[in-house]
Amino acid sequence: MAAMEQDSGQALSRLAVDGGMSNSDLTMQTQADLIQVPVERPRMRETTALGAAFAAGLAVGVWADLEEITSSSAKSGGTVFTPEMKKERSGEMFERWEMAVKRCEGFV
Repeated sequence: MAAMEQDSGQALSRLAVDGGMSNSDLTMQTQADLIQVPVERPRMRETTALGAAFAAGLAVGVWADLEEITSSSAKSGGTVFTPEMKKERSGEMFERWEMAVKRCEGFV
């Protein structure tokens, strides 16, 4: 999140997720708690593959334009994980995470 905020110059108010790891409710709730912003998981969790399918379908005329794709129901019905942990506790846990990562640097 820090790198994305630094690159964009804006504080992020939400995090959109997808892929296999997003199947874990525990992981997504932990993510929301640690970063203190809502984590949004779509109903269709393999959005990279879905995007490739949309692009291919658009190229061969399955969809008329991008508007038709964006109005697709495949984007609805997701889950939003909102932070439930107090900000102070989240900060403490994140510091411990960073310490664990530092301890693993160079470990081969």
